[in-house]
Amino acid sequence: MKKENTTLKNALYVLLGALLMGLLWRVRGEHGWGSSWGLLNAGFVFTMFLVVIKGSRQKLDIGWLSLTALSFMLTTPGWGTLLSQITGIIYDAEDWSIGGSDVYTSIGSAVFLMLCLGFGLASVFGIMLGRGFSEKQWKVKDFVILIAVFYITDLIATAVISPFILNAVQPEAAEVFEKGLEIQGIEGSAYSVYMEHFKDVSWAKKIDGGRNYFQSCDVITATIKAIASLLTVRFIIKDKVSAKTGAVVCSAFAIGITLADLFFYFGNGGYHQLHESYLPEFFYPWGCWEYFTGFIAGGIITAFILKLKPQKDVPELAFSKVKEKPKAILTFILGSLFMIGVNIVRPVLVRFEDSDYMIIATIAAVLYAIVMVIAITKGYGFNASKIHIEKYYAFLLLFFVTYIDIVYLLVGTPDCTHLFRNSGFQHFMAILSAAVIMVWIVFNGKKLLQSKGE
Repeated sequence: MKKENTTLKNALYVLLGALLMGLLWRVRGEHGWGSSWGLLNAGFVFTMFLVVIKGSRQKLDIGWLSLTALSFMLTTPGWGTLLSQITGIIYDAEDWSIGGSDVYTSIGSAVFLMLCLGFGLASVFGIMLGRGFSEKQWKVKDFVILIAVFYITDLIATAVISPFILNAVQPEAAEVFEKGLEIQGIEGSAYSVYMEHFKDVSWAKKIDGGRNYFQSCDVITATIKAIASLLTVRFIIKDKVSAKTGAVVCSAFAIGITLADLFFYFGNGGYHQLHESYLPEFFYPWGCWEYFTGFIAGGIITAFILKLKPQKDVPELAFSKVKEKPKAILTFILGSLFMIGVNIVRPVLVRFEDSDYMIIATIAAVLYAIVMVIAITKGYGFNASKIHIEKYYAFLLLFFVTYIDIVYLLVGTPDCTHLFRNSGFQHFMAILSAAVIMVWIVFNGKKLLQSKGE
């Protein structure tokens, strides 16, 4: 672990962590980084940053870091219908095919759902991140227990708990869904139809109120899963650091995603949307909500990791009996070929999707990924156990922040690129974030970037 930093340096790191996650969360909503793949990218790049500022960890070598990033993909929620509810309107008559008048709800219920959305957003990732900084050595059975509890709780909460909590907190969600069912000629209560089409949000989108009801239940379920998983890690696996880190990560996203939702409140005209937007046109609510969700969460998580008491740097027990050569090959496949390759190729592939240049762009991205993997392997070595983690991650961090910003600004069809468009405050912050982080890495990580060995 590194020596203790000064207060000023820690403050700088917190700002950098906020800027970095702000950037990653803003592009997470863009072509190429959407849905769970955007979470993978955010988890991969942000965890590297935390290792660079906190110090090398055997439990966060490229293989384990890749698994940590992959765990973020397990908790991808839907939120499309929830964001504007902070104004006290669950459905706007103009956007509701049933018509009639607006459907109101309490702001308290909207805040509750946003807190649930954030708290369940990164639960397994938060636990896995804490595992990397903990001295508790996990066995294979510990991972099995965690995943089993996560999915078993998912089924129980979805079927038995979440719909009833939603009905108590926001009964309007069920009422609107039932009106939609009635118009479609479908008999049954909101709950009975929900159980009949268990977790099938694609079906629910065809019914007025269906998507909102399903997604509201899902975010409540996500919070219940998060709590169950955290309790399991604390009292069954008995890893205090992982449980505490997981709880902080969950809370950070709950705070960030809810506070940033104020952009929708002011952008949509305040209470019951009675006014024109209070925000200048430059502040686009959705994009600002994305950026500042990441900014707030990233700052909180970075501050916590910096304050975390040093733990013994120990290897993980899980898979420790696998021989070194096959382990090195598997780590290379996961950490280099897959993780680096996917995060290079997929943004380009999606940003040229359905265009005449898709095949050419994809081939170019694949070739570029191959060249980068070869160059990185040549420079830093093949065997992850012999790589200087901080130096390796400092280079990858600089590369990916630069790559993400270039792709975000310049690559893709005209509707995807942002350099020559007045795209709003969120885009300005994304560019600023990338620039500040790149400057910091180049000037403060100079020794790390130049050195290839111990």
